[in-house]
Amino acid sequence: MKNSTNITNASIESAGLPKDYKHAIAEYIWNGFDAKASRVDIHYESNELGYLHRITFEDDGEGINHNTLQQSFGNFLDSMKRSSLKRSSYIRGRKGKGRFSFSLFATRATWKTRYRDADGQLREYEILIDRDQKETYEDSFLVDAPQTDTGTIVQLDGIFGLSERNLNAADFLDFLAQEFGWFLFLNKDQGFQITLNGVALHYKHLIAENETVAWTITDEFDNPYNFRVNYIYWKENIGDRYYYYFLNSDKIEVAKELTSFNNNAIQFHHSVYIESAFFNAYGQESMTMSKEENLFSPLQQHLVFKKLMHELRGLLERKQKKYVREHVAENILSGISEKKILPRYEESSSDQYRKNMILDILRELCIAEPKVFTTMKDDYLKAYIGFIDLLLQTDKRQSILSVIEQTLPLGEFERENISQILKKDHQ
Repeated sequence: MKNSTNITNASIESAGLPKDYKHAIAEYIWNGFDAKASRVDIHYESNELGYLHRITFEDDGEGINHNTLQQSFGNFLDSMKRSSLKRSSYIRGRKGKGRFSFSLFATRATWKTRYRDADGQLREYEILIDRDQKETYEDSFLVDAPQTDTGTIVQLDGIFGLSERNLNAADFLDFLAQEFGWFLFLNKDQGFQITLNGVALHYKHLIAENETVAWTITDEFDNPYNFRVNYIYWKENIGDRYYYYFLNSDKIEVAKELTSFNNNAIQFHHSVYIESAFFNAYGQESMTMSKEENLFSPLQQHLVFKKLMHELRGLLERKQKKYVREHVAENILSGISEKKILPRYEESSSDQYRKNMILDILRELCIAEPKVFTTMKDDYLKAYIGFIDLLLQTDKRQSILSVIEQTLPLGEFERENISQILKKDHQ
């Protein structure tokens, strides 16, 4: 049966659909996981020249309930997912754009879906959308399904502008690893998987550092709660912002919260996964009302959670400082030198002594607060460094530390290092 929607083909085209096949394919994978799938299999058929006949995405999710078809397929930029839980990684598409992404490289999309109705009966039907008539969709008669499991197969036909070579390309596989690696790691104990023509997507090569620690935190009555914390530093940018992911004892995510280290300017790509029975009482449903304002309000006030967040921030602060010291500080100092922001120094030993001391101080400041050096205007930075250099030439050298602390927050380690630098004698 043909159904009309309250949108037009032109409005869909102008609504910001994916411009790249990689992102379009990612939309269909995310749609599978949005439907509570644990597996999304991508399969394509091609001839000896690499021409693609069709591409399919098969998932083991809940399927598309026929009773909600008009709400899910009849609306655009107003998907049912918009009202769903926002503090979870399991809902990605919220505007209904994903289903139209096929139009970038295919002429027709067909959804073959199986779901359980209110009586527990497995039902199946098909939905069809043509590229040139996206303002309408057709659905077939609803019938009893012979299979025993729910799921959806999205079949894309009439492939153009895309070949087998694109889907085998290293940059495509790397894109998928970056987009989904954090999510697959989050759900690794649930067996979540993406396959491409039967080959599982690999992502572990993107993990640059992985450390697991165990903490025991007590409440006001000295009741102990155990937490297993898994920190990951990724080599490349990932398909999510940088979050703490909170998992219950079944290793299911119940919430996530942004870390305070979402500074992309220094490329500190990280994720932190926290597992504990402490989160068992806080299911995803309990957070529905919190939306973007809170993680889950009752837990925010819990003493154990406050202690946990304090420890997590301390862990990430140490990890970021280590990362900046090893990978960022020298690049920032090189940039300062190349831009001629440093004062002009002669070749005399006294001038070179001051220059080296300035560089040592700046290195510690980079580690303490790298964002300052990536956002501060060059003329302000030049004046700031010049003022410190002037103090180095007076008997007020030891006051430099207090001047710095009035403008930048210093950790105990950086404060001690700068103090020792200032005590160095001119050799």
